[in-house]
Amino acid sequence: MNAQQIVSVKVHRQNYSASDKAVFLMQDGRKLANLFEKSALLKRDARAIAKADLLRETYRARNIYHATDLINYQTGELFDGYGVLINSINSRISKAYLKASGQRARKVIKAACAEMKLFVGERYRFLTLTMPHLIADVKTVLAVKDRATTLFKKRKLWTSNVRAAFIAEEMTIGDASTIVQTHYHAHAHALIVSKFIYQWQIADLWTDCVEKACAEFGVEFLMRNTVGNRLTVDIKDVETYGKKNRKTLDESIDELCKYVVKGSDYEKVPVSEICEIESALFNRKMIKSYGDFNNQKGTKKGETVSERTSLDTKHTTDGARSLKRRVRRQPLIETGVRLITSGQRETWLQLLGVEMANRREFRVEQLAWKHPHSTFHTLDGGRWFGVSTRPPKSNVIALSNYRSKRTPSNSANAFPLSTDLILATESASESPGNWTRSD
Repeated sequence: MNAQQIVSVKVHRQNYSASDKAVFLMQDGRKLANLFEKSALLKRDARAIAKADLLRETYRARNIYHATDLINYQTGELFDGYGVLINSINSRISKAYLKASGQRARKVIKAACAEMKLFVGERYRFLTLTMPHLIADVKTVLAVKDRATTLFKKRKLWTSNVRAAFIAEEMTIGDASTIVQTHYHAHAHALIVSKFIYQWQIADLWTDCVEKACAEFGVEFLMRNTVGNRLTVDIKDVETYGKKNRKTLDESIDELCKYVVKGSDYEKVPVSEICEIESALFNRKMIKSYGDFNNQKGTKKGETVSERTSLDTKHTTDGARSLKRRVRRQPLIETGVRLITSGQRETWLQLLGVEMANRREFRVEQLAWKHPHSTFHTLDGGRWFGVSTRPPKSNVIALSNYRSKRTPSNSANAFPLSTDLILATESASESPGNWTRSD
């Protein structure tokens, strides 16, 4: 492929509409849900099966939307967008969760950088630390990287030069047939506030820390594909005010908040290992702060927190009774595990469908108020409007009962994108048994 063809491909990708991107999101999500469900059924793990059901529910056509005239409250601009109404599973195997996590992390890091004041001789620098391919499973690879990072941050070269840092980890998955050691490759990215450090000094220090971490876990340290008998380390200055030949600060933050594992990478590993990867990444903090970025949390130095007092100690409507404590419901995933373990997966799927329908109804109204001038469509043909563009009340069709109230006259205004082929797979079923799904 020549340079002209590459440019044409990039332009073609940029011309995708929000509705096209919504369809691609659903297709990728369903493919990943199918792989995860096969892995869960193979292991006969009730919790993994419940997660697979939640993941599948996230990427149903009725849960994927695209919209016009969404508003950016920072710039006031209108744009077309897409997304999921409800992200049913807080796991890094879900693209919707990864995207939301990246947006939250990006917001926190930008706010922290805005408050950071650079001292004389300090700059923002972007640091990349790579790991060798180890003969170990995914949990051991991550454990070795964590230990090496801990040793690295305790060394004098780091403590005397780096004042603050955000450190993020990323893991790529290669083809198992082409890599002799392993198909898991963990590496770390860091946005640091530091004095000048030579690249070779960091490379020597990082190589030594990784070698010691491997020795502690009994993993063979293999120096392959390295230069100068060191692991590959890259450190670059970040342009704070303008872009010359280096990344800007915003671009560096975006690079730091990239996806941990791309969804397409799961196709490269055996199906039996997908649950293992999800379990290793579950509840794992992917971006960690260090130094003065930690000191920004809570109250600033010199500030005092005034305690708010009230003369009223009770609600005026309470009378002589005290307030009752709110009883929290059992988490949805725990309900799924209990029902699947007892052989009631069909009951679990019915309960899940009802619960997600209720949550979607709330989310629909929330989006209508957040983006009052927008028009929303779901991939199953549903449509609703922002509060400022809603038609007369008699013509408003709620998303929850769209199918039952739709009239023939409204069918012409249904979602224009052809999704017959996609919707035909909505009710696909797997092998029989109490552990299998039957939609």
